[in-house]
Amino acid sequence: WEEIDVIKKGKNYGWRLLEGTHCFNPITNCELAKNVVPPVTEYRHEQGRCSVTGGYVYRGKRLSSLEGVYVFGDFCTGEIWGYRDGQTTRLLDTDLQISSFGEDRIGELYVIGYQGKIFQIAPGAPASLP
Repeated sequence: WEEIDVIKKGKNYGWRLLEGTHCFNPITNCELAKNVVPPVTEYRHEQGRCSVTGGYVYRGKRLSSLEGVYVFGDFCTGEIWGYRDGQTTRLLDTDLQISSFGEDRIGELYVIGYQGKIFQIAPGAPASLP
């Protein structure tokens, strides 16, 4: 399982016992995790998904429908997801091994592939930057 958490000082997010809201180590009987803060969203390692790549909350102007959406991706599938108000939505499929996201000074987002290419997340197809 992969998870997205909103981190607050002094809280327990279940590391080592849980992946997402699921017992991990040990695989059963993780009752010690009762005081754990659950993730805001999670997804299974299925359909090629393997590792969440954290992103940014969108604050740009070009994609008004994404205002306030936390944008993140999966390294293995290249899927880009958005999370807001308890809802997770797949936004875009790419061929990238997503290794990072970036944000420019006006709040527009970029996705960085493992091979070093940078693409802006924009209306229409993403454009590669030199």
